[in-house]
Amino acid sequence: MSIPRVTIVIASSLDGRIAFPEGGESHLGSEEDRKMLNQNLSMVDATIFGLGTLKAHESTYLIKNLNANNEAKISNSQPISIVASNSKKLNNNWKYFRQPIRRWLISSSKVDNSSNNNFEKQLFFEGSWGETLITLKKQGINDLALLGGAKLINSFIKEDLITDLKITIIPQIIGGRYTWIPTEKTNEIFNLKRLWEIKSIKNLMNNEIHVHYKKI
Repeated sequence: MSIPRVTIVIASSLDGRIAFPEGGESHLGSEEDRKMLNQNLSMVDATIFGLGTLKAHESTYLIKNLNANNEAKISNSQPISIVASNSKKLNNNWKYFRQPIRRWLISSSKVDNSSNNNFEKQLFFEGSWGETLITLKKQGINDLALLGGAKLINSFIKEDLITDLKITIIPQIIGGRYTWIPTEKTNEIFNLKRLWEIKSIKNLMNNEIHVHYKKI
């Protein structure tokens, strides 16, 4: 059974950081990077991120269209937003639960949503992300954007499930612990020996570049 195409969509500093050292909500990229994010997410059926990313932002990015007056208007068509979490600490007051999106939850345990009925669907983690992606494919998800956080990205990469990487490189050195691949004591990822080819490079404002890599 085939699985959805999985694309990592991130903005990263030169030293691989995706947030400032103090953490919390942040967007490293410029306004042009947001436009690239808008374009990339408009091409997928669903996005997925972990609880840490949701807690940091308390919302998700909404795709926007330009109207006749060149003003950005929230699109009526949004990808399904999938949260991967076993935690019951889902706050109804987060803006996320008021956004005009379809929300799904993936969990390896039964989550008590008696106080939060905002998820349209709960799917169970099938023991691996490869098996879980088969379930998503059966649910009609053909293209999936992986938005973070680092542990979730790491889990997908370990199973060699990433097909595309769309990364905006921000010309700053930031430091701190918020890398998009967590440090490990093993060479498990390195030993996968995957190769990537450049599909496109786009120069953005503020000396940023947006690179689309595809797995060979």
